[in-house]
Amino acid sequence: MRNSDRDIYWASVPSDEIADKILARVDDFYEYLQLSGRLALYMRSYNYYYRPRFSGGALNAVGEQGELTALSVNNYRNLLSHLETMTTQQRPYFEPKATNSDAKSQAQVILAAGLLDYYMREKGLEGKLKLAVKIGLMFGDSYLRVEWDANGGKEYGQTETGATISEGDIKYTNYLPVDVVKDFTKQAPDQDSWVILRDFENKFDLAAKYPEIEEDILSDSNDDNMINTTTFMASALIDSDNISVFTLLHKPTKSMPNGRYTQCINNGTVLIDGPIPYKELHVHRLAPDEEVGTCFGYTVAFDLLPVQEAQDILYSTIITNQSTFGVQNVLVAQGSNLQTSQLSGGLTVTEWDSKMPKPEAMQLTATPPEIFNMIATFDKVGETLSSVNSAVRGNPESVLKSGVAIALVQAAALQSTSGLQHSYNKLCENVGTSTININKDFAAVPRVAAIAGKSNRPLMKEFTGDNLSGIDRVTVDMGNPLTRTHGGKVNLADQLMERGMVDNGDQYIQVLTTGRLEPVIEGKQAELLLIKGENENLSEGKAQRALITDQHAQHIMEHKTVLANPEVRQDPNSPIIQVTLGHIQEHIDFLTTADPQLLALIKQQSMMTPGGQILQDGGTADMLDPTAPVQQEAQEVGVPRQPNNPVTGEQIQSQVPM
Repeated sequence: MRNSDRDIYWASVPSDEIADKILARVDDFYEYLQLSGRLALYMRSYNYYYRPRFSGGALNAVGEQGELTALSVNNYRNLLSHLETMTTQQRPYFEPKATNSDAKSQAQVILAAGLLDYYMREKGLEGKLKLAVKIGLMFGDSYLRVEWDANGGKEYGQTETGATISEGDIKYTNYLPVDVVKDFTKQAPDQDSWVILRDFENKFDLAAKYPEIEEDILSDSNDDNMINTTTFMASALIDSDNISVFTLLHKPTKSMPNGRYTQCINNGTVLIDGPIPYKELHVHRLAPDEEVGTCFGYTVAFDLLPVQEAQDILYSTIITNQSTFGVQNVLVAQGSNLQTSQLSGGLTVTEWDSKMPKPEAMQLTATPPEIFNMIATFDKVGETLSSVNSAVRGNPESVLKSGVAIALVQAAALQSTSGLQHSYNKLCENVGTSTININKDFAAVPRVAAIAGKSNRPLMKEFTGDNLSGIDRVTVDMGNPLTRTHGGKVNLADQLMERGMVDNGDQYIQVLTTGRLEPVIEGKQAELLLIKGENENLSEGKAQRALITDQHAQHIMEHKTVLANPEVRQDPNSPIIQVTLGHIQEHIDFLTTADPQLLALIKQQSMMTPGGQILQDGGTADMLDPTAPVQQEAQEVGVPRQPNNPVTGEQIQSQVPM
C-alpha cells in the first residue's frame, strides 16, 4: 500500500484508476492554457482567420447605439494562405532509405517510394499535410497522427461468427493543439514520452463497438464548460451524440517498458487498456518556430494579429465616415425662407432670400490622408513580418520587369520561410517513415496499390509488410526553391535538354509541368538496378543472360567491378570469373553482331562498320573474333565459355602461377 499518489507513476496505475488519471491530466492542461493566455490567443487567431464567417460576410453596426460601421479586410488570412501555399506548393519527394545496398533492398526502396506516392494521391495524405501547415500557421503547433485502421481497406474474409475481416490500412488524422494534451512542464517539445488525444465520436457507434459496456457509454455526455472554452464549435457539440474520447499514448520507457494505450470517455469508462502496439507515439508535430523554454510552438500569425486589428480600425473609420455622411446635407442660414418646386424631367428649382447667404453643401466625408497612409504602411509591415512580398501576392513592384527577376524575388521569399519549411520537411519525413514502419508491422494480408510507374502511369502492385522489411527510414527532398516557380521549372527543363538527359518531348513537358525528375531518371534507374542485381548474382557464380536491348557499354563497365576482388582472382577454377567474363563477352557479341540501326535506336554504338569490320580505337578487324557463338538459349543460360584473347583469338585458360 502506497503512502501517496506520488509514490507511483501516474501512467502505471491499474486499469480501474487510469481513467481518473487521464482526465486529471486533461483538466490540468486546459487550466494551464487558460491561465497562461494561450487559449485566448488560439481563439483570437481562429476568429481573425475566419473573420467573414463571424461577421456574416457583411458590414456590421457596432458601438453603444450602432453608430459605427465595422469593416474587416482580411489581410491576416491572405498572408497566412500565401505562406501555406509557398510551403506546400511542391509535392514532397519521398526518398526511402534501405538498411543495405543490395538489389532486393533497392527494389524495396522503389516500392516504398511508389507506395508513399500512392498514399499521397489516393489516401489523402497530401491534403492532411497541407492542413497540418494551415493549423500550424494559425496556432503555432499542429499534429498529424499515423495509425493502423484494422477496419480499413477491402474486406477479405469473415470470422466464424460472420464478422467482417478487413485487410486494414493506414489512417491519417489531423489534430489542433487544443486536442493534444501534453506535459506542459517540459521545456522542449522533443521530451514528450506521452500524449493524450481528444477525439469526438458518436456514442451509439461506440456502444455498438463495445456492447459489454453499452450502458456506461450511452450515459456519457460532454462537459459543457470544457467544450465552451476549448473548442471552436461549442454550439454544435452541446447536447450532441458526439462525445469526447481521450486516448493515452505512452511510448515504452524505463518506467513503462511496454508503454500504454488507453481509451476512456468523460464519465471515466475505460474502452481499451493495454500496451502500446506501435514502436513510437506515431503522432507527429509541426511548428513554424519554437517558443524557447516551453514545449509550445510560435507562429508569425501572433505577430500579425495586432496589425490586422489596427487595419480593421482604420478601414472601419473610413467606412463609418463615408456611410454616415456620404449623403450630402444642405447648409442654409437661419431665416433664409428656402422654397423648392419640381419641374418636368426631375429638375428642382430652389429659391431663397437673396438677402441671406447662398445655400451650400455640407462636406463631412473628407478623410484625413494619414489614415490611408497608415493602411498602406500596415500592408508593408504585414509583408515584412510574414516574408510574403508583393511579387508572391501577385502584385510585383514596377521595378521588376522580367519573369526571371520576379522568380528570383519569389524564391527569396521561399528561402526566408526556412523555419516553417524545415518543420514541414521533418513532418513529411516522420509521417513517411511511420507509414512504412506501420505497414511493415501490420500489413500481413497481401494488398494491392496503384503505384505510379513510368510517365506517371498507374501500375497495380501487390505487397505485404515483408516487401518493405529492408526500409530503414524516409527522407524528403523539396529541391531548390527556384524550381518551385514556373520560371525555375522552365530553366531546369532547358538545362536537361541541353545536356541530352531528356529522351523525348513528353519527358520535357512532364519536367516542365511538375518540376520533378522522375520522367527523366526512371528508366536509367531501372537499368542501374538491373546491373546491380546481375552483379550480385555474378558474385555468387550464377550465370546471367544479356539481351540485345541492354545498355551494353554501361553493363560492361559495371560488371567488371565483380572481378575487382583479389580473392576471386586467386582461384583458377572460380565460377565467378567464368560467368562474369562470359557475360561480358555476351555484351561484346551483341555490339558486334546486332543490327547497327537497332543499336542506334537505343543509343548504343555498334562495334561493326558498314563493311563488316569491327570498330576498335586505332585497331583493325582482326583484333576481335566476331564469329564466336553466344552461348545463350531461350529457356536457360548455361555456364558461358571462357572469353577469347583479343590478340590471338584463342580462348583464355585461367592459370595461377605456383
